[in-house]
Amino acid sequence: MHDNRSTSEGRLQRFLGESLPRRRHLATAPLTIGAWEAPGEPVPFTEAITQEFTPVTEGHAWGRPWSTMWLHVTGTAPAHWTSDDTTDVELQLDLSFSNMPGFQAEALVWTPQGHIVKAINPFNQYLTLPADDPVDLFIECAANPNVAGDWSFAPTQLGEWESAGDDPIYRITRLHLAWRSRVVWELEQDLRALGGLMRSLPEESLRRADLLRAIERALDAADVDDLHGTAAAARAELAPELAKPAHASAMTVIATGHTHIDSAWLWPVRETKRKCARTFANVCWLLERYEHLNFSCSSAQQYQWIRDDYPELFERIRALVAAGRFIPVGGMWAESDTNMPGSEAMARRFLHGKSFFLREFGVETTQTWRPDSFGYSAALPQICALAGQEDFLTQKVSWNQYSRFPHHTFWWEGIDGTVQFAHFPPVDTYNGQLSVKSL
Repeated sequence: MHDNRSTSEGRLQRFLGESLPRRRHLATAPLTIGAWEAPGEPVPFTEAITQEFTPVTEGHAWGRPWSTMWLHVTGTAPAHWTSDDTTDVELQLDLSFSNMPGFQAEALVWTPQGHIVKAINPFNQYLTLPADDPVDLFIECAANPNVAGDWSFAPTQLGEWESAGDDPIYRITRLHLAWRSRVVWELEQDLRALGGLMRSLPEESLRRADLLRAIERALDAADVDDLHGTAAAARAELAPELAKPAHASAMTVIATGHTHIDSAWLWPVRETKRKCARTFANVCWLLERYEHLNFSCSSAQQYQWIRDDYPELFERIRALVAAGRFIPVGGMWAESDTNMPGSEAMARRFLHGKSFFLREFGVETTQTWRPDSFGYSAALPQICALAGQEDFLTQKVSWNQYSRFPHHTFWWEGIDGTVQFAHFPPVDTYNGQLSVKSL
């Protein structure tokens, strides 16, 4: 029997990688852009908007390392653009993004009234807008350099303002309005989910064969010259496979959004504060729009920074915590090292961290949450239990350069015999993407 699996799987790969990305948006429209670069350290919103903004266009070079540029963007979407069940109007911003967030430029969008909207980063380069409203927004752009380089941690001049140089290291690669095809985006998500499931199943699996044929029918139905008009028909070919339940013995996965932010590592602490604001703003924006999403985050220190520097954003977080959607975890003041500190220091981390969450949110955390901290004192189970913690999570043990830890879920017994339920996510990373392979 003729086997065309590799041909069809290659067709899917080309469709997702080449045909579909060029058709996610139906049209674009320009915006009027003004720019002002702060001369040194970041300034508050109220000071930035009083400055004189110089007209710039897409392609503008900006950002000496560690500097801040403010943009003022205005405009209107074309009259025939609609926002309905099949389309959305977006502001799109690309600041010469490359790889993961955190080691390059990022941005935070504000209204003229000083309200934070959401952040822009390499994985999140858009802001959905009402189709009929004029655009009038301020964007705070942080020109953080890639001090990690190729992760060899070679010496670099980029680590300090004084040595990093004055030449701009970024360009405004894209800043315009776009009319997004929501149905094309939904087709992409269906194909990625089912394609990932197909590739994760054994080649002899009947389910894999059924998925391949459904994907073939969907690609036949999708006319690349009219993808917006045919995406719904293509999705209809996939719907029966998406609706099939798992085997009766399959596990149920409950997922929560999560962020881990180093409070101080390869950037100034002032940048950690802005990074927390950008991340939490994105989370609030998503939670306020997607009712089934939940989110968890540790480190009372980072919540306090938001409370003190971004009080309106903190009140949004407070409301979402009360609703059970934004979930404080961890209990410690920060995700601490536990090799060097003594027991008194670790106890105080729990005392101050848990007290902050109780005082500000009325929430007592019971999970010790340390996804990216190196080192685990054998006294930690006892200290955690005495602090009222019930379980422990990390994944950093998977970074052991000499041996592989044999367990992912187990009882951890400390020096005095105290035990804590411990879990290391089997995917061995805290950056899970909910791909089928990861699941």
